[in-house]
Amino acid sequence: MEELLNIAKNAFPQVSGTETIKGIEDEVEILWDKWGVPHIYARSMEDAYFTQGYIHASHRLWQLETFRRFTSGTLSEIIGAAMVDQDKHYRIIGLHRIAKKCVANLRKDPNNETLRSLKSYVAGVNAGIEKASTNLPVEFAVLNIKPEKWSLEDSLKIMSYIEWGLGGWSYTLELLRENLITKLGVEMADKIIPLYSGANVDIGKGSNGWVVSPNKSESGAVLFANDPHLPLMLPAIWILMHLSCPELNTIGSSFPGVPSVVLGHNEKIAWGATTVTSDNVDLFKLELNPENENQYKYNGEWIDFEVMDEPIAIQNRDQPIDFKVKISKFGPVMEYIELQREVIKISLPDKYALHWTSYDVNLDDTIEGFRTINSASNWSEFRKALSKMTVTPQNFIYGDIEGNIGHQHGGKLPLRKYGDGATVTPGTDEKFNWSGLVPFEKMFSIFNPEHGFVYTANYNEDKAPNGVFIAQDRAKPYRQMRIKSLLQSKEVFTIQDFINYQLDLFTMEAEELLPKMLKYVKVKANTEVQKEIIELLENWDYFLTKNSVAGIVYKIWYQEILRAILIPLIGIELFEVYLTSNPFEIERLFKLFEEKDELEDTLFRAFENTIKFLTEKFSSDFTKWKWGDIHKVVLTHPFSQVNEEAKMLNIGPFKIGGDGNTLWNGSYDPTDEYKVIVGPSYRQIHDLSDWDKSIGVIPGGQAGLPFHKHYNDLMKLWVKGKYIPLLFTRKAISENLEGTFKLIPQ
Repeated sequence: MEELLNIAKNAFPQVSGTETIKGIEDEVEILWDKWGVPHIYARSMEDAYFTQGYIHASHRLWQLETFRRFTSGTLSEIIGAAMVDQDKHYRIIGLHRIAKKCVANLRKDPNNETLRSLKSYVAGVNAGIEKASTNLPVEFAVLNIKPEKWSLEDSLKIMSYIEWGLGGWSYTLELLRENLITKLGVEMADKIIPLYSGANVDIGKGSNGWVVSPNKSESGAVLFANDPHLPLMLPAIWILMHLSCPELNTIGSSFPGVPSVVLGHNEKIAWGATTVTSDNVDLFKLELNPENENQYKYNGEWIDFEVMDEPIAIQNRDQPIDFKVKISKFGPVMEYIELQREVIKISLPDKYALHWTSYDVNLDDTIEGFRTINSASNWSEFRKALSKMTVTPQNFIYGDIEGNIGHQHGGKLPLRKYGDGATVTPGTDEKFNWSGLVPFEKMFSIFNPEHGFVYTANYNEDKAPNGVFIAQDRAKPYRQMRIKSLLQSKEVFTIQDFINYQLDLFTMEAEELLPKMLKYVKVKANTEVQKEIIELLENWDYFLTKNSVAGIVYKIWYQEILRAILIPLIGIELFEVYLTSNPFEIERLFKLFEEKDELEDTLFRAFENTIKFLTEKFSSDFTKWKWGDIHKVVLTHPFSQVNEEAKMLNIGPFKIGGDGNTLWNGSYDPTDEYKVIVGPSYRQIHDLSDWDKSIGVIPGGQAGLPFHKHYNDLMKLWVKGKYIPLLFTRKAISENLEGTFKLIPQ
């Protein structure tokens, strides 16, 4: 272990000094503040992006390597056969094919500014890889591998991976409905989850965002808050960064592998985003030729699949395994379902092709969109940048130093000729396919509303604003309801108010559902402990803190009710596959019972099972049950899953409150001991009266290098609800300096 520690420390990059380097035109200065945030001062945009790539590679090289292999379907090559299904799944989706198409599109115009910026970024990544090659991060040493050169395709693969993570969720619900219809018939399936009117689901990944006008801000300027909720991983998804050059001056969160600041502010505007719960993916049921498995029916004829050879190399095997991807007119034929980063073989007998908006667009346009957002100075320029976006639609929120606020959908939505995407679509004729994409002009937009604020938390209050259909299914409404109630609760807000709101643990879900659950069991309580627990629940303030006794009883009881009702109907396997996304609504399930007594008995048995579970796990004294004792976050290093000693590379566990329906999102996996899997991946709050008042934090640290001082320092703040200053002026940065590093052109 001492040897590995030395290897790890040798990989730490310099933060003070100079380095002569190829690839830049002029000297670049990097001011590192004491929280590990680099502030890049360059004399051209190309040099700024080069330096961004260089820093991404210097501090997050292992993350870049895993992202590249994840998106290429080549993890088996370094990890082994355990990753074959994962690799097959991503070969089928074809992020590498999308990237290749996008790069070809970019190269059509050699003077394209996005191409130039991307080339500069890629050159910077490769300079960072070359610099690190003599002292690679410890993960490379353990696996005895070396990183290959970075490419334009690698950055576009990562862009498409981000897009798949945001928009690829909805096909799983189509498969759930297909499973239920196959197993139980249409009528019963519709009673369990609505087939035609849509369900409210725990999409896991989500976000909060809100902005208030100057007349509602104590400082007299726009006040802004945003926190995207994404998988909690190690290293953190984001790395904070400040890019300054003649063309732009921007600070915020960047995504390793992709240039620009994704969420943040420049000198004139602040922006953030939450995902629109849109349906950008459809499954089409194919009719295969019974005499030729390589053909399917289309427009009344048997036609051949396009077959792609995708050999998969596996660690410690001489020869790759053969794997073929079949592609139809609708898209690739799916073999797996993906839920919470786990892939599971589709068990249904039919074959389904996937159509995704990313197959119909150029994702390089999204890189162009973010590049132009970074330098936008007003609402008009901001919207023009958003019009380029080709990702799953995002709720972009906006504020500027002139006092304007706004909310604009940016991204692409499909125009369907048939069906609404909630259930599987027939795949035998072109008439069932999409007719195109919704034009930007028809997307939802609001600017300077009279009530003085905008807000979003993934829930689509209108399924079809401006006549544009978004989706039947949508995120649960509770976070959005809570934001709205808080913004209506007072006339003037401060930064501290917005901090309190981002850390808010009030559960409107429990406030709505718990009284309805209790009314069925109160009369059946027959022990003092049961009566005392019911009294505790009745008097709960609905704050789901880590020390909440009522909170842990409610959360476990909720799961036990789902288990008691659904497993007899759909089976344990299907139940556990979909439990984390939980598209099941308890009140809808209550209606399955014709007799009130039967419902009361079911809920009371679930209540008894809850008490039994918590007693056996913790104590017979229910006052010692705490939500945080089971609801914990651990940032897990991949090596720790196969090596006990490597657990020292993990960060945590930390007890936290909340769940997927509180503003402090703590989405968890009930099939994995309630482990927290999704949370605020970047908190940002801006008072536009003074950019140096901006604050933010990410879970983990800036460095992806084990044992580095900035490997886990920000996680300790994140857990406590603390922030760091997002310093913007050179004076403020200089007063909090850790080091100055200069890149000198060779």
